[in-house]
Amino acid sequence: MRSSKKYVDGTLRKYHLTANKALGQNFLVSQNITDKIVENSGISKKSIVIEIGPGLGALTEACVKIAKQVIAIEIDKNMCNILQEEFKDALNLTIIHQDFLKMDLNQLFTFDICLSPITIISNLPYYITSQILTKIIYGNYPIQNLIVMMQKEVANKLIHPTLKEYGPLHIILEYKYKITTITHVSKNDYLPRPEIDSMVLRIERKKPKYQINDELKFFQIVKDLFKMRRKTIANHLTHYFSDKNEAILFLNRLNISADSRAEQLDLEKFIQIAKELGA
Repeated sequence: MRSSKKYVDGTLRKYHLTANKALGQNFLVSQNITDKIVENSGISKKSIVIEIGPGLGALTEACVKIAKQVIAIEIDKNMCNILQEEFKDALNLTIIHQDFLKMDLNQLFTFDICLSPITIISNLPYYITSQILTKIIYGNYPIQNLIVMMQKEVANKLIHPTLKEYGPLHIILEYKYKITTITHVSKNDYLPRPEIDSMVLRIERKKPKYQINDELKFFQIVKDLFKMRRKTIANHLTHYFSDKNEAILFLNRLNISADSRAEQLDLEKFIQIAKELGA
C-alpha cells in the first residue's frame, strides 16, 4: 500500500530523497483516508482522472485500479521518476512532468478526453491552493468533479467565508458547483506531519439556477467588480460605462445601491448586472 508510513519511508530511502518543503510535499499515509476519497469521488471505469501533484502515488494507486485513464501532473522530476518506475505496469497511467499552474489546459482537455466524465483529484499544497482552484474554476473546463484535499482553515474559508474573505471564487462556485465535505484529515495522517489538519472537499458541477449565455464574460465581470475591494460598485462599473453617473443610473434601475461594494452583493445581483452587461 502506497498510503502507508512504511512505504513512504522506504521509498524515500530507496531513492535517497526527502520531502521537498519548497513544494509543500506532505505524503498521505492513511489507507482509510485514501479509501474515503476514492469511494466518494464518483470515479468509474468510464472516468478520466486528472491528478495534480501525485507525489509518491497514494491516490494514484487507487485511481488506476478503477478509472479508464489517469493523467498525473507532477512538478517534481524526482517524483516523476519514482512514479515511472513504481507504476511501470499501469497501462492506463500517463505521467506529465510539468508545473500545473503554467500548463495550457486547453491542450490537456482534448476532444477525446472530453468524451468521458472528468474528475480532478489533488492533495493541494497549501501555498498554491487558491491559485490552482482559480485556474480550474475560472477556465470553465468540462470537469464533473473536483476532489481536493486542503488545509482545514482554507477549506472553511471556501465553504463559510467572512465578508472580508468573500470573493469572486465564492460567487463562481456558488453559481456552478455544489461543495460537500468528504472527510477531515488529521495532521498525523501525513509524512512529514504538517502543522494543521486538513479537509477533503468534493466540488461537484451542477446545473446553474440562473441562465447565463456567456459564462466567461460573467466570470470576468465578477472579477472586475472585486478588483479593488474599497471601491464601490458604481466606481468599478465606470469601466463599462462612459462615466460614473451612467453607472449609477444603471444600478438604480436594478435596485442596487451605488454605494454597495462587491462583497455585499449576492449571486443573484451579480447575475443581474452581468446579464445587463451582455453576459
